Amino acid sequence: MTLGKEASIDIQSVSERAATIANALANATGTTHFVPAEGGYLELSEIDLPNTALVYRVDNGRIMSELADYADRHGMSLGDLKNRHETPDVQAVLHGLLLGKAQDPSGPIYDELEKHRRQTEPLLIQSDGTVLNGNRRLATMRTLLAQDAKRYAGFETVRAAVLPAGLGKNELEFIEAALQMAPDLKLDYSWINRRLKLRQHVEDMDTKSIVAAYRFKDAGAIDEELAELALVEDYLRWIQKPRHYSLVESHEEAFFLLRGHLQGQKNKVLADLWRIVGFAMILCEDVLDKPIAHYYPFTDPVPSLLPQWVMRTFAEDRGLTDHQQPGENRPVDKALAGRLRPLIDDYRHAESTTCAVVAMSDMLKGDEGRLIGSTRVLQHLRKARRILDDLPVADLAPGQLRQIRSEAAALEAALRDISEGYRPRKRPLRRAWAALKNFLP
Repeated sequence: MTLGKEASIDIQSVSERAATIANALANATGTTHFVPAEGGYLELSEIDLPNTALVYRVDNGRIMSELADYADRHGMSLGDLKNRHETPDVQAVLHGLLLGKAQDPSGPIYDELEKHRRQTEPLLIQSDGTVLNGNRRLATMRTLLAQDAKRYAGFETVRAAVLPAGLGKNELEFIEAALQMAPDLKLDYSWINRRLKLRQHVEDMDTKSIVAAYRFKDAGAIDEELAELALVEDYLRWIQKPRHYSLVESHEEAFFLLRGHLQGQKNKVLADLWRIVGFAMILCEDVLDKPIAHYYPFTDPVPSLLPQWVMRTFAEDRGLTDHQQPGENRPVDKALAGRLRPLIDDYRHAESTTCAVVAMSDMLKGDEGRLIGSTRVLQHLRKARRILDDLPVADLAPGQLRQIRSEAAALEAALRDISEGYRPRKRPLRRAWAALKNFLP
């Protein structure tokens, strides 16, 4: 029978595997293999084993999200799979997922072994036959052997380096991270699987060891990646698809940008609303004619008052508050946010929310002066006044003081135009100079 993604796996029992490995170690020829560990490199014996003496590791970082999806689809938990990881059915599931990773064109393990029919690097295994590093290669060699026993006869036996039996869980996790999470991988972890595995390592390892194994610059990088994972899981719960990580595989940039710009929003009421709107935009990205990266909360708000104005206008259109006059930009307080949140918090309304927010954002960018012009003027005037209050006038050079007075004169002329019912505009030079003379020494 051809060994495929759903085929059963022929594996020795635990006692048989242990005996096979122990016997091979007793007759080892002296070839050694080095692997990084916390205390330095371990020098391990290499041995030849029948591929039936090995089992796939269920705590495999490359397939964590896919395994979670599988468990959810079959009404079980990851814990259920881990408790039964050596059973033929779970090993068959692992085989199928690992084979799919081996056939990924960005890290063509399958193509290399199929073409050259040669194992060039030993698998790294524990003393009970669990493969710590090399699961994809093992899945490939088993599959090729089953498809053509004569052509791939060399894969009946595999080369493996055996870790000492006394290593603890933390030590094993460090070795795996050092080998697989380093930045020079032939096939990178998917961004979700990397963060899922990192979270598991945080539970099992100390911070210093994680920073060293992952080659992070500092411990803050751990928090950054786990915060992105938390945002993803919030999104999956919001669309009522918890643990369906495959749904976000293509949205790495969107979640990275969303988290970054939500961090920059100091108004927590607005941040909460825009977080949900961001989820809606990710879910409905395909209905837009422009990438969501062009819109807040995935880019800086332009103009800066956009987050407040769009949310307020959205609430007005839904009859949740009275309409403000052009030029105003009243705040979205907690009470209004409380009325607005239920409308946007239903993922079934994501498309209408997305289309409305995008339309309002485009409208504000196209008519900023009329829609929030007076609010922006007040905002900048108040800011300028605060700066002037703190300005060390005694330290100003005469030329700097004249420049400030010149700008004040121009501002005074513009304000006089407004009070007389005119739109501010550039005045003839004579009028500007006349106004300026009133302010100069």
